[in-house]
Amino acid sequence: MKIPILKEYGAWAVFIFSCAAGIITGLLTKPWHDGRDVSVAILLTVLGLVLLINTKNPFLSLIRTKGQTREHLLWFMFFCIGGFSLLIPFLAGGIKTFLLFTPLILGYAILLSSGREHLFLAELSGFGLLALSAPIIYFVITGEMSFRLYLAVLIFFAAGVFKVRALIKKTFLYRCLMVFYCAAALVFFFYINVSAVMLLPFIENIVSVLRMKEERLRTTGNKELIKGFIFTVLLGFFWH
Repeated sequence: MKIPILKEYGAWAVFIFSCAAGIITGLLTKPWHDGRDVSVAILLTVLGLVLLINTKNPFLSLIRTKGQTREHLLWFMFFCIGGFSLLIPFLAGGIKTFLLFTPLILGYAILLSSGREHLFLAELSGFGLLALSAPIIYFVITGEMSFRLYLAVLIFFAAGVFKVRALIKKTFLYRCLMVFYCAAALVFFFYINVSAVMLLPFIENIVSVLRMKEERLRTTGNKELIKGFIFTVLLGFFWH
């Protein structure tokens, strides 16, 4: 039986870096000073989120086949039940706090079910859900919700959606939109009191859309991986 694992490597990269951001910023609060061991809770939360991310493929298959294939339903239920079971340590204290993100989840599900998976708004919504990994893990470690962390992670990785669109469309509008997004991100980081140093990788975004040099999608993906790694490292040094 073939396991319907999500094979969107860009999505997994954003998820991994978001998890790392949550772990790094959470550990910066030094939870061990309170005598708490959060390692097991972190592991269970990450594994639970991994299972929930993998619900996408069987969900789409259910929509396309109109629920006529039992295998898709079983995999969807397995990933859902398994994921939420592993998330019990998080849900026990965080479900009320994170209920405000329900519209984001429902909105993304509606876009997928209507066949608009590659719509610009759908891609941004998907990144919004993946970025939730950061504040979720931060909450598991600290017991507090950090909107600043969520916004910082989301703003950084959402830039990848704008960049890819600009490189594919190659229109003046999308190129300007990318530059404007980077400038707006800089202003917003100052507004939420987050070090703008973490946005240094955005220099590559601006240079790419200004030069508009032809490159393979795989090359673009590798660049985004490097930038995501740099952002995560900078987060560890400059988060406060």
